[in-house]
Amino acid sequence: MKDNGKIIACDVYKHRIKLVEENAKRLGINIIETSEQDATTLNEEFIQKFDKVLIDVPCLGFGVMKRKPDIKWQRKKEDIEEISKIQFEILKNSVKYLKLGGEIVYSTCSILKNENEDTIEKWMKLVREEEIKTHIKYEIKNVEKILPDKNTDGFFICKIKRIS
Repeated sequence: MKDNGKIIACDVYKHRIKLVEENAKRLGINIIETSEQDATTLNEEFIQKFDKVLIDVPCLGFGVMKRKPDIKWQRKKEDIEEISKIQFEILKNSVKYLKLGGEIVYSTCSILKNENEDTIEKWMKLVREEEIKTHIKYEIKNVEKILPDKNTDGFFICKIKRIS
């Protein structure tokens, strides 16, 4: 963006907002505005205001387990259902922030189907049900699951475009 335009960076945790501000300053980026917000709550001010939205949702982190092996001992089966609900709420709210033609990237550092494909599928089902009254349509543009190996961590990335 060559320091033109505007980037709004939101996080629920103040210490992460501070990290964004520190890195922006270090890199000489002046177009980032930060805001402490819970993405599971719809922000009415953001509705249909953005060309691009990146949501790096909280996840269980199974894609980075080789660097953080304690993850497998910290997680419980019920964590999957709980985190999936949070991810769904964030996705459901965040797509409402897109302008016509806008794109969103949904991203996790997890490789679990429950956190990724199932969340996207559940959201698409909701969108199809709401489409009649909202007249808003989306399409999945790209889906990429990167499995961890010796050279990379595991990730899931899905790009969604608002088409009407």
